[in-house]
Amino acid sequence: MSSGQFRSRWLFATVLMSLLGAATALADDPLVYATIQPAQIYLGESAQFTITNLGDGTNPITLPVVSGLKFEIVARTHEIQIINGTTLPSSSTVLRVTPQIAGIFTIPAVTPKSQPLVLQVNAAPSGVYVPRADTRAAPLPPPILSGGSLPKGVHLTDDGSAYVRLNIPKREVYIGESVPVEIEVGMRSGFVSSLNGLPKLTGDNFALNNLSHQPERSERLINGEPFVLFTWRSILSVVKPGTFSLSAEAPLTVKIRTRSKRDALLDDRFGDPFWQNLFGTTIPKDVDVTSPPQELKVMELPAEGRPADFHGAIGTFNIVSDIAPAKADVGDPMTLRLRITGSGSFDRVDSTMLDRVDQWKTYPPKSSFNTSDPIGFGGMKTFEQPVIASKPGVQTLPALSFSYFDPNTRRYETARSVPLNVTIAPSLADSTLTARQVAANAAASGALQSPAGLRPDHVGDEGTTPYLTPLYLQPKFLAIPSFLVLAFVAGWLGVRGRRDEEIRSIRLAMAQMEAAARAGNETLFFDSARSTLQRLFAAQWQLLPEEVTTAEVNVRMGVDSEVHRLFALADESKYSGRAPDATDFVRWLRVVRDRLTGEKSA
Repeated sequence: MSSGQFRSRWLFATVLMSLLGAATALADDPLVYATIQPAQIYLGESAQFTITNLGDGTNPITLPVVSGLKFEIVARTHEIQIINGTTLPSSSTVLRVTPQIAGIFTIPAVTPKSQPLVLQVNAAPSGVYVPRADTRAAPLPPPILSGGSLPKGVHLTDDGSAYVRLNIPKREVYIGESVPVEIEVGMRSGFVSSLNGLPKLTGDNFALNNLSHQPERSERLINGEPFVLFTWRSILSVVKPGTFSLSAEAPLTVKIRTRSKRDALLDDRFGDPFWQNLFGTTIPKDVDVTSPPQELKVMELPAEGRPADFHGAIGTFNIVSDIAPAKADVGDPMTLRLRITGSGSFDRVDSTMLDRVDQWKTYPPKSSFNTSDPIGFGGMKTFEQPVIASKPGVQTLPALSFSYFDPNTRRYETARSVPLNVTIAPSLADSTLTARQVAANAAASGALQSPAGLRPDHVGDEGTTPYLTPLYLQPKFLAIPSFLVLAFVAGWLGVRGRRDEEIRSIRLAMAQMEAAARAGNETLFFDSARSTLQRLFAAQWQLLPEEVTTAEVNVRMGVDSEVHRLFALADESKYSGRAPDATDFVRWLRVVRDRLTGEKSA
């Protein structure tokens, strides 16, 4: 007899002796336990959940409630079990468990003394037919898992149930740089009850952007044991320079063993959840599993060689420009496009495009972004600027430029597009005007060449009128003054109404900024201030509010103006680690109030 067979028979005999010794007590204190078979299924299959009552007691059965699982009673049985001559009444309730989604589910315990059960539902592999909700069908064979060991530097928890791995591709980054990261949570099958939330970073110096709520799921054998792996991808951002320790953690519920390690090994070898729950070998416990810490150095951007048009973009980029249509008439609008492709911090990618170019009338550009990955690290940002030519002929649009910092070369780069040539034809109105001017000049020339002399007197053929009363006093025109008076009154009331509305809008905007200042919310404060001034200047400059950009304020008011500085702070507020004090908030509140009340010229 092998040692494995001896252990199995010894454990089975021990269980039977325990049941026999408890037979007398069961008559007064019935034993209720639950089993689930199989404990691992594919989505589309059903498992069998059985609640068994050993003894004379008949406790009411309450169906479990688990989000994502459907429970249905399919059978009730009553029988007599005889163990070594002792008669035990037994009743069972059989339920069909049908999963709605894939995942790891915890089924609550049926009694306060018993333990919850775990059902693992896997997504069906491609190309394999899975009967829908048919418990009679033979279960699919378990998937063939690739084997391996833990990644370097990663350690399992003390009980061997889970691990967390944080993968950062580099150890030196710059402030404002977007760094793609990967977080992997490995959970040993049958040892982790649930994942209780999304992973997060430890510490306040880092943040995760665009972390997906639905991770990638896979299975793998690690050191010979089956593990379920969940992988999230995100973008890491930093807020201040320095050297920091960084790790990721995930909240889990694991099953902690209450028996000795020797007995636990026998439980694992026996592999029957019924016996484990019967003797209470595990208890659930909420834990935070943390990845090994990693050191990350965060550096300031160099001041040397920084271009004047650098606005904080960090990464690797290329640009190309075009204009459509390539031929147009004077006064017809055309669209100038600048496309920036690459990878990096696209939220800091901007462009002033063309500004005050001779022979062209320009408008503020609009932008859009198309990402090439789920986290927005790579993609293409497109700027579109309407332009109108003011003179005919072959016109040249100068090359466009975009400056950024390349963390690979550790220097500033400026990408430039090629100049664009367009053909502008005279408009039809201009052609008509030119023909009329030629005719007028010819007529004037003919008049100058006519012989000099006196023109003969003649009687003008003009109409007569039977009335000597002035036109404005005639009856049919007497209603006009009344109409003008009514129009004036209506206009005055309308202006007054608009003025009241403006006052209410000013009060509301100031209240919102004051509330943000009291809360210390820098981003909300500067966003409210900028949007308020955009509406004010849009009305004064006859533009749309979104066209009142930092570049437009720079052109109209100068780079040294307080309003230009406020717009720049609004752009930088969510990236800077500086928190303004009360004095700064009061200063910018006064700037906005002065503009709204007209104490300073726009």
